[in-house]
Formats: sequence, C-alpha cells, structure tokens
Amino acid sequence: MRHAAFVLLLALAASSNGQSPEVPTFVDRAEQAGIRAIVVSGDAREKRFLLESIGGGLAVLDYDNDGWMDLYVAGGGTIESARSGAGKHPGALYRNNRDGTFTDVTAAAGISNKYWGKGALSADFNNDGWMDLYLCNYGPNILYLNNGNGTFRDATARAGVGDPRWSSAAAAADFDRDGKLDLFVANYLDYDVNHLPVSGKFCSYRGIPVACGPRGLKGAGDTLYRNNGDGTFTDVSLRAGVSDPEGYYGLGAAWGDYDNDGWPDLFVANDTTPNYLYHNNHDGTFTDVAVRAGVAFSEDGRAQAGMGVELEDLDNDGWLDIMVTNFSDDYNTLHRNTGKGSFRDDSYSAGIAADSFRDLSWGVGFYDFNNDGFKDVFIANGHIYPQVDRYGLNISYRQQNKLYLNLGGGKLRNVNAAAGSGLAIAKSHRGAAFADFNNDGWIDVAVVALDERPTLLMNQGVRGKHWILVRLVGTASNRFGIGARITVKAGGLTQTREVKAGGSFASSNDPRAHFGLGGATLIDELVVAWPSGKVTRQASVPADRLLTIEEGK
Repeated sequence: MRHAAFVLLLALAASSNGQSPEVPTFVDRAEQAGIRAIVVSGDAREKRFLLESIGGGLAVLDYDNDGWMDLYVAGGGTIESARSGAGKHPGALYRNNRDGTFTDVTAAAGISNKYWGKGALSADFNNDGWMDLYLCNYGPNILYLNNGNGTFRDATARAGVGDPRWSSAAAAADFDRDGKLDLFVANYLDYDVNHLPVSGKFCSYRGIPVACGPRGLKGAGDTLYRNNGDGTFTDVSLRAGVSDPEGYYGLGAAWGDYDNDGWPDLFVANDTTPNYLYHNNHDGTFTDVAVRAGVAFSEDGRAQAGMGVELEDLDNDGWLDIMVTNFSDDYNTLHRNTGKGSFRDDSYSAGIAADSFRDLSWGVGFYDFNNDGFKDVFIANGHIYPQVDRYGLNISYRQQNKLYLNLGGGKLRNVNAAAGSGLAIAKSHRGAAFADFNNDGWIDVAVVALDERPTLLMNQGVRGKHWILVRLVGTASNRFGIGARITVKAGGLTQTREVKAGGSFASSNDPRAHFGLGGATLIDELVVAWPSGKVTRQASVPADRLLTIEEGK
C-alpha cells in the first residue's frame, strides 16, 4: 500500500504542470576531444569465437586529482595476440585537459596491459586519496596503484589479485565495513585460446553458423578478494559463499544495499544462466536470495542472458531497483524493489520491455539526464554477430543506444528521436560509463564499441534546471565514500543515490554523486549515511555547484 501510494504521488508530480519532461540532447565529441583509440576485438568482419564478440568497458577516474574526470578505455585483442601474448592493444588512458579535449597519457602513466582487456574498475584500494585501476582481462588481471605523480605501478603480484581466468567485470565495496575497499571479480568462461570451439551445425543463431557458447562450455567461477589493509588481499570466495559453485557465466556485477540494512549486497548478472543476488549476512558471508527475491529469472521463469546491471533507486522511493540488460529476442528487465526483500518485474508496465526486443544490450545507467529530479535510463546496444547484416533478419549488428526519460508513475519513454545526433549513432556498443566530464552539472556518457573508436556523448542540457554534484571524503570509511547513501530533499522531492565503484557493463563511473533538482535552487536537507555508520547532515545547501563533504565534519 505504501509503495502504491508513492507511485501515485510520483505520477501526480510528473504531470502537475501538464507537460512531458524536457528532452536533453547529446552530441558525440569523441573525435574533437581526441578520444580515438580503436578497440580491436578479433576479426571485424566476422566474429568466429566468443572471445571476439563480448567486448569490454571503460573506467572514469580523476587520476591526477585536478577536479576533472579522466577516462580509461579497456584494450582489445585478437586470437593471434592472445596466443602469442604480444599485447598489441593495451587500452588507453586519457587525461582531461579541462577545455573539452583529452590527451592520451597511457605510456607516460605506465599503463601497459599485454593481455586482452575486458573490464575496467576505478577505486582507491589503499585509501591514499588517489584513484587506482583494476583491469579485467582474458588472462591475468592487473592492479595498477596510483603513485600520485601522474604514474601508476603494477602491484598485482604483491596484492595477490591477478585472477588468471577470463574476467569480464569487477566491482568494489567495503563488504565487511572495516574501512577498506574489497574487490569482487565476475568471471565468464573456462576458455582455452589454443583449443577453441568452432562453429558448426550445433552452434547457430537463426540458422546462421556462429561462435559456440556460452552454453555447453564450463563457467569460470567468481572471486571475492578481502582487503587486508597492508597492500595485500585474501581470496575469501568460498568462505563468503560467492564463488559461483554452479559454474554460471558472469558478465556484470554491482554492489548495493537493496534491503536498507546498512550493509552492501551483491548482484551478479549471468549469461543464459540464473542471476545471483547475494544478501550480506553481516558476518563475512553471503546468501544467494535471487530466486526468493524474484531476480534470478524473467517474469515467466526463464534464465535470461544477463550482460550489464544497474542497482539504483529509479522511482525515488528510497529502495534500490535493479535493471539487467539482455540478449536480443528478449527484453531488458526492470526489477522494482517492493521494500519487502523482494522485487517485481515491471519491464512491461514501465514501457521498456517491448521496446528492447530487437536490441542486444550491454551498458546501463540510472542518471537524471535532464535534471528534473527523476533518474532516467541509458542503455548501450550492439549485436555480437556481424554476419546478421547479411541474412535479412531484421536485426542489425550496429545498433543505436537508447535513452528513456522517467515520466514518473513508474513509466519510461524512449526519446531517441528528440535526443540529438549522438543517439542516432549506430555501432556495436558495449560498456558505458557515466560522468560529468566538463563539470557543467549535466551527466555525459562514454560508450565503447567493437572495432571502432568510443563515443563521447556530451549532454547539452535543458533550460531552467538545477543540480548538485557531491564529492565525498571518507575518514573512518573508505576515502571516496564508496557505499555511502546520499539523500537529497529539494523542490518537494526526496532522492537517494549510493556511491558505487563498478556496474553498467565492465565499467566504472564518476565517483561523485549527481542529483538533478528541477527548478529548486536550494536543497532543504542533504544527508550522507557513511559505510562506517556515521551520518552527516547539511541544510539550506545552494544548488549548481560541486559540494565536498568530509566524514565527521
């Protein structure tokens, strides 16, 4: 009853002025900005092996602490380079020049990934105030610690986090609330590049011979590393109960406190196998409650092809909702949190299911792109088989990304037609990362694509809307406040956002929390619930600025 009443209030608020939400427009500035790295992923003409098809992501981080978000694009590879270890596609780190352009500083920063890059995670693992990079690879993963002088050092061996499997995504959180960030790695397949499964009559898509897998192949298992606080980590996967004993195919991962008990829980999106929702038991262990909570399968009881995941409060009711992106011929799934330890599939009622059947979807984010006080939805799309274009299947390899505006009342609307030239671009997109790259208060999107340069979608905004960016500095909690819950009351709305590291697909977003405020120029109250249990409150906070909040002050 409480949830239904709140949804009604949202609907009334959204329609009170008799107008639909204003649509922001996006323009691709990647070429002008100097972000030109081509993400090579095997043969661009035909993906004969799954390793070539999956792709990777990006990580947003302010690596030089100048107040402007920089960008790391995960590298790619080829079957030949994977076999030889040649490392011809190491990825690229771009420094934000603060003028709309970026400079490739990969070599100068000491980033040199010789493996086939997949996921990228930015987080401060040693609590020194400088963002580090964790790279997920086909092959051993790499932890680059930030030296604080524009360079990174490879700390993988000492840290003990060089997972040698096919790792697709990573996410960080302080799962035991000891003030140090721990690391979860979702792994995909046990896949031998020297003995590859070949396409044939048993590996086909709509009658087309395609890459084999993942079904029929062995899952790789997942890893949870506990941060020891001395530069090393301990693999606690088995003890914690998150090792993936079923051998599912992990592609996406995100932490979030779905039951509002103050402890981070973990969602894992699995490809063609049931998803995991690990409830934090507060004692270093987790229990998979996905089936009981209603998020393991689709509404009709099918395991979907989970790719990316977002775990945020979409409807402003104070409870984290979940969206999982899936394969084409299926729908992207919106799991609405009931506030009772369970979720309901609202994909159709929200208006997103029917619109997504032809899409093959990956990166996803809930952000308020038009700053009206309601989080919207962005989804990155792209097929995995280039050959579908040659068979007249009414499906395209290169696909447009999708922007859905939040109308309130539990409804979303596809606004691509009005969202500018950036949303008309068709590529085989994969990971998406969200950030305010030019510090203007409007959330931008960087999207990686197979065998092409990334897309940098700069948000042109709308008139008359206000915002605030919140940067946290933890003291008892981890330095960037990952896992903190921020609540903002302004203009008659109450919004919440959790600060996260990881999510989307194989990507990591701006660590600053963004809130659209609509017409409000003053925040009535801003509350930070820190992972340590401490609470910070501020009142009468002016809008349209970056606000830094230090724990305990």
